[in-house]
Amino acid sequence: MRNWLMLTAVLLMSWLSDAQAQPLTVDPESIVPLPDKFDIETPAPDVPPETARFLGAWVGTWHDDRHILLVERIRPDGHADVLFAQSDSAFYGMNREWWRDQATIADGVLTMTGFRTFRYVLDGPDRLYLTATIASGAVTGLVTSGSLFRADPARLAAGDRPSEWPWPGERVWIPHLTVRTPDGARPIMLEATFYPPSGPGPAPLAIITHGSDVGRNQLRTWSFSTEAHWLRDRGFAVLALMRRGRGRSEGINGEENFARAHNGNVTDFSAGIAEAVADLESAIAYGRQLPGVRPGPVLLAGQSRGGFLAMHYAGLKPGEVMAVLNFSGGWYPYAPLTTPFYANAGHSAADKVPQLWLYADNDKLYDEALIRGYYQAFTAAGGRARFELLHGVPGDGHLLRLYPDRWQPIADQFLASLDMQGR
Repeated sequence: MRNWLMLTAVLLMSWLSDAQAQPLTVDPESIVPLPDKFDIETPAPDVPPETARFLGAWVGTWHDDRHILLVERIRPDGHADVLFAQSDSAFYGMNREWWRDQATIADGVLTMTGFRTFRYVLDGPDRLYLTATIASGAVTGLVTSGSLFRADPARLAAGDRPSEWPWPGERVWIPHLTVRTPDGARPIMLEATFYPPSGPGPAPLAIITHGSDVGRNQLRTWSFSTEAHWLRDRGFAVLALMRRGRGRSEGINGEENFARAHNGNVTDFSAGIAEAVADLESAIAYGRQLPGVRPGPVLLAGQSRGGFLAMHYAGLKPGEVMAVLNFSGGWYPYAPLTTPFYANAGHSAADKVPQLWLYADNDKLYDEALIRGYYQAFTAAGGRARFELLHGVPGDGHLLRLYPDRWQPIADQFLASLDMQGR
């Protein structure tokens, strides 16, 4: 009896130790709920093999948040029973949930319809590329995307989840050229997503970078999956950069360290802009060494601050830039301090770097008068840019990049005009 009590005590202490080692709270955006039981059924012999390939579990991302798709049953006519699950998303204001739904499979595409139209395309034997388009409401046409990889349904049913969720591209780490860790032992590392070229030969490099965010949203990584796939289809290798202190990139984001007067008015942005330039310079140097990348000038693309940064960098080093693709670009909506940067870039880049500036007339950060002032200062100083102010973009026009049907035809014309072999 005494031995039994001692064994019980040891087991209890061991269980308590394990329980204490487990975190009692977790990041809510890491949870993807699923039902207790799946109902996956082997397809009948008359289901075409290319259709049957969708059967099973797929794990990955949708709009850079965690997502699981289970295709439980496929009928010979292409109709399918599916289970859709997603995590919380503070950025998009979405709760974690799962539901069962109906889908159709035709011509290598699984489609779910409703408030959003989800299209899953086979992108290799064990990979899906997802695009989700809002089909109705105030933001009709908004597109988000992601990638999913085949997973083991039994492990998912048992509660297992990936420790590192599959990502739309290859995560890479960029050593900073000038900033080191506090002990000086090594460079800080910047997170990026690499999309290798889709063609057989070396391809020019395109670098995409993000805008600003507030609070914990600065820790969100942006894959720019939609834009990256579009650029890959048009002959580029793509690197999506997270600047320091953003996403998983090391270092501290100093872009908000504005100089201010005693009355609180902003007097200088230059220190934060210089930090962003150094980060982009590190990405360019690293990206040129990646496999499948052709040496030479790069295309710079960016959203908001990223678009401003692309324009500004082209003015600093026009010989390194093939072209600029500026989505809703701006550093801060204060013309007296920001307009001179546009004039300086226009003077330096002159007609050496072709640029496409894409804006909407209902941008909630940069109004039409401010945008036109930027363009006037840039071109008056000698800059060359195609300026497109789009009308009728749903919701906030600052999110223009999420409506590819509006900008891709214009951007396709712009890319077709570039000298891909030279600049």
